[in-house]
Amino acid sequence: MKKPSKNILKTLFVSAAMSLIHGNSKAENTTTSMPLSLGDLGDNSKLGEVDNLKRKVLKNVWTVKRNGDIKLIASHRSHSSHRSHSSSRHGNHYSHTSHSSSTTGSYGGSYGGSYGSSSSSSSTPSSLYSTPSKVKKTVDTYSLGDRTLSNGSYGADVTELTTILVNNNYLNKNKVQTKSGHSLFDANVTTAVKNFQKDAGLKQTGKVDSDIASKLRNWDSSKTTIMLGIRELNVPMEGYDVTQLVELLNKAGYPPNPKLIEKNGNNTKYTEDISTAVKLFQAYSDIPVTGNADFVTIEKLRSKSK
Repeated sequence: MKKPSKNILKTLFVSAAMSLIHGNSKAENTTTSMPLSLGDLGDNSKLGEVDNLKRKVLKNVWTVKRNGDIKLIASHRSHSSHRSHSSSRHGNHYSHTSHSSSTTGSYGGSYGGSYGSSSSSSSTPSSLYSTPSKVKKTVDTYSLGDRTLSNGSYGADVTELTTILVNNNYLNKNKVQTKSGHSLFDANVTTAVKNFQKDAGLKQTGKVDSDIASKLRNWDSSKTTIMLGIRELNVPMEGYDVTQLVELLNKAGYPPNPKLIEKNGNNTKYTEDISTAVKLFQAYSDIPVTGNADFVTIEKLRSKSK
């Protein structure tokens, strides 16, 4: 064997022997230890122990070729417990890493350097990253379209609905009822929804789902068939509600001159002649005479026309 190889082996035997004796003493539950040094190799009383350790070292760690070269065949012995765990805290959770190394290669460089390969993996408990449960909405947080609305419903979404119906002349804002601080879906709202559905060519269910809500939001109010009682009427307004007003005046006995009626399809223009007929009715009904068809005048006309 080459002299440099002998010197290397001599140093390795001492280091490996000390490590193995320490490991064996733990595994075998012994209380004695046999510290070695370079001088101990010449002590005949301990040569037997060293020879045994040589065989273990050569078998488990190193092999020597015929030409005197040394080859590493394993990075470390397997003991009763081979796992090494390390944990480092990151924020509010721990990352656990376990590693093992095994390599085969030629001895080179500094022995104290890293000669093994390691792989690590970290895992985080899935429960720490679980998707938070969806917050349940209430009458205070519903948006129009979140649920189907019908007679008896109330909430922030019903308030949004009534606002749209009022702005599109389907509902009189003075007719909107409230419950717990929100608009109530009552008979007046149901009628308004049905009138909208009729104008939009939809089935008149009187209910509002997400599809109806979307159509309402994008409705062109010029297409609204305005029903009598939604707004106060005066010169020179026109609409289907003016047509209905003329019908009530005729039934109550205060008809405008039919020759002076101006119509545009189903809509009628509120002319001075119609205003005069309204004044006559107001005067005989003890209502302030204005010539405007306000809500009081309209309700009186309805009661007279039954």
